[in-house]
Amino acid sequence: MPANLSVAGAHPAKGQMKGWHALLWFAGFFGFMFAVNGIFLWTAITTFPGEDVEKSYLVGLDYNHELARRAHQAEAGWTAEIGLKGAAPDLTLHVRLTSKDGQPLPSSAAHVVLRHPADRNLDRSLDLVPAASGEYIAAMPDVAAGRWDVHLSADIDPSSDGMELKAERAVIVP
Repeated sequence: MPANLSVAGAHPAKGQMKGWHALLWFAGFFGFMFAVNGIFLWTAITTFPGEDVEKSYLVGLDYNHELARRAHQAEAGWTAEIGLKGAAPDLTLHVRLTSKDGQPLPSSAAHVVLRHPADRNLDRSLDLVPAASGEYIAAMPDVAAGRWDVHLSADIDPSSDGMELKAERAVIVP
């Protein structure tokens, strides 16, 4: 019995997946993944620089000096009271430096750094002006409302090198 060989079934029907379709799906899928990952990477790098402390390596090298400074501050009993008075645009930052026995501490230089917890571009440095014995103020006319971290540095002993008293406090700007 002779066999009937037909070539009619040799061609794929319309709408059937071919090899180049699979290649396009494969390339499209991975192209989409690379594009999304690229966007995520770009956003992560531009919104967070990766360092909370500038020159963290150098700060780490000087860590033993920082520990000695903290021990000296604790032993001397120096404290800092940090607060806000007034309302915008007449808002002022008030700092009071006291010794172990509650006496005012004179400082030859004192300044604060206002750090915004979410955006380093909003950070600013303010010099404190002596207002009374052991009390210092700084005007804050155009500080945005919200939470700010106040980093205080004061030079209590002018004969030594550097800031001996350091304190931090979070404040809420209304």
